[in-house]
Amino acid sequence: MPDVVRGIYRLEVYRRLCKACGLCVAWCPQDVLESDADGYPVAARLAQCINCKLCERHCPDLAIEVFPPEIEVTDVARLLHAR
Repeated sequence: MPDVVRGIYRLEVYRRLCKACGLCVAWCPQDVLESDADGYPVAARLAQCINCKLCERHCPDLAIEVFPPEIEVTDVARLLHAR
């Protein structure tokens, strides 16, 4: 069976849209997010992200977005070769 590449997801918080309501922090099942001193979400444990996007779905202001990991070309070649 080929290896599964699991990278670290990228999480973007758009502070100009964010009202620091804390919903994204509360809904994250992996405790990836924490509130900073001003109440804005920060990715404290990004390696634990499972890409469930609950933070994104529950944000009333569309101020948070989760992106898939960027895969290196060598990873793609290795996966194709494993087929």
